[in-house]
Amino acid sequence: MKFFFSIGAVLLPFAALVSGVELNADDEASIKEATAKYAHGLMSLYKNNATDTPETEIGIFPKPLYWWEAGAAWGAMVEYTQLTGDESYVGTLQQALVANYGPENDIILPWKKDQEGNDDQAFWALAIMSALEYQFPEPSKAPAKYLEVAENSFKNIVSRWDTTSCNGGLKWQIYPENAYGYNYKNTISNGATFALAARLARYTGKQEYADWAVKLWDWTKAVGLISDKYEVYDGTGDKENCTKKDETQWSYNIGILLHGAAAMYDFTKQSATWKTHTSGLLDHTTTFFGPYDNATGIMFEVACETGETGRICNLDQQSFKAYLSRFMAKTAILAPFTKDRITKLLKTSALAAAKSCSGGPDGATCGSRWYTGGWDGTSGVGQQLCALEVTQALLTIKNSVVPATSGDEKPEPVSSSATPSSSKAPASSSISIAFSLDLTTTSASEASPTSEASPVKETDAISSSTPSGSQATGTPDDTLTGGFVYPSASSTAKGNASAPLSSKANTPGPSSTSNPVPTSKPGGNFNELPQNGTSVCTCTPSSTTTIYVPYTSAPAPPVSVAVSVPAPVPSGNATVPSVPPTTTSGTPAEFTGAAVNVKTTTVSVLGAAAIAVLCGLF
Repeated sequence: MKFFFSIGAVLLPFAALVSGVELNADDEASIKEATAKYAHGLMSLYKNNATDTPETEIGIFPKPLYWWEAGAAWGAMVEYTQLTGDESYVGTLQQALVANYGPENDIILPWKKDQEGNDDQAFWALAIMSALEYQFPEPSKAPAKYLEVAENSFKNIVSRWDTTSCNGGLKWQIYPENAYGYNYKNTISNGATFALAARLARYTGKQEYADWAVKLWDWTKAVGLISDKYEVYDGTGDKENCTKKDETQWSYNIGILLHGAAAMYDFTKQSATWKTHTSGLLDHTTTFFGPYDNATGIMFEVACETGETGRICNLDQQSFKAYLSRFMAKTAILAPFTKDRITKLLKTSALAAAKSCSGGPDGATCGSRWYTGGWDGTSGVGQQLCALEVTQALLTIKNSVVPATSGDEKPEPVSSSATPSSSKAPASSSISIAFSLDLTTTSASEASPTSEASPVKETDAISSSTPSGSQATGTPDDTLTGGFVYPSASSTAKGNASAPLSSKANTPGPSSTSNPVPTSKPGGNFNELPQNGTSVCTCTPSSTTTIYVPYTSAPAPPVSVAVSVPAPVPSGNATVPSVPPTTTSGTPAEFTGAAVNVKTTTVSVLGAAAIAVLCGLF
């Protein structure tokens, strides 16, 4: 490894030759080509469609990634298919989605009980909504249609609306035994359900969903998780009646509320109220753009990405920029008055992301910190997903892709008669119900073979109880009293600022593929790293290693991001790269800013060799 970095030091003059994925943000063919590379890199990390995969593990990425992130990734890939016309992954995506339908044709999975909170379920439901809105093909022999699963999932989530504290709201966790988050009412659980309600209202035309969207928004605002300036905070504790809050700001929280507000703006025929909310949230998203004066307009994760807060982004947080990107693009379509501002921000960020995707043996593995001008030495599912989402967002806007609706369908209305217990938890039996999927045949370009295995189905899951007070549209009573108790030392929400630190850092050798044993914090900050500036790493699943580089000072990002115009590709399906990303080995040299825009490629190695020969001659 010393020799590797000695070469890197010599190769600084060759940095211009290794600029990462080429992207012309104004050219549709170039955007499609880049998204195809990112999608291929992401799908190369997915191994759980192999024929020997246990039925209950189909459709997810192996630990230490949590179940929810697979649902988020499939939402992105469903939209990728529609936006690019690349049908390479249709069969794999259909299988992954259907394998995670629950016994009641919702997304409550008894076999994922340790990892399933309200927000986790909502992210899978949002992926199902993308399948509806982007007219992704329905598997012919699935036990339920996409709309039925989305509606059942929504009903299941809001059945846990909890009025025993804080005048309402959804807890982070579903099951009391998952005590680390059962007394935490967080923004992402309520915000994702708000967005799901808004999208269901828009898709079905049913007022009941719109009423729930208003109710969820009003509660979130009343407890102070949305400030008067549209700052969006992480969460609050119900033991002290939500009188104090964790004020950490995460990009996916504001992004998901922004998209929900835009969907309500469209559903209400451009109401002034939802225009105000959409504008206010968009104004505050600028918090997540421009970490430094010479990195203006580049998206970053404020709470953990630059190192200035003393935190290091964990595996969940490495993917958050993906969702802000996706939801901003959708907002630009549903609330056109936002289009120009959003387009400018996403273009700048997509160009910066392309520069970061210059690592690994393939020279196209993506990193986390887009403002550095090159690959930062990190890699994994979150990094690939973020680059994919911010880039295909440009296709959404360029082609004005409007999500479909189905207002003429007449699904059963959401009832408001039942008042479920806030602690109701699904039970499961040993009964299995198997079914076969007639899935679209996938092409040879997929990263791994598609399994035709059927997901295990268990009966006696929670009934789809219906919400209490679904017609309420007023602001909840905000005369809340009491102090606040944060989650315990062993607890943390996905983005909770008071997250505990792991006592050990996994530092595998160059060829390590070890996966840490998950903690008891499903959906939370698994293996969050010590924040003392030491060089550590944590392993993501199977074929990738996430590497963290120490900070000694704030990095100096490049002054500008250049635009590379590649040769055009044929219309229709984008060209998929032939070499998938593989494991990155070892720990890179100390991060020094834009100078790390140097990678070992055929060109750079030859350049180094030439220099060595010349030095030998002299």
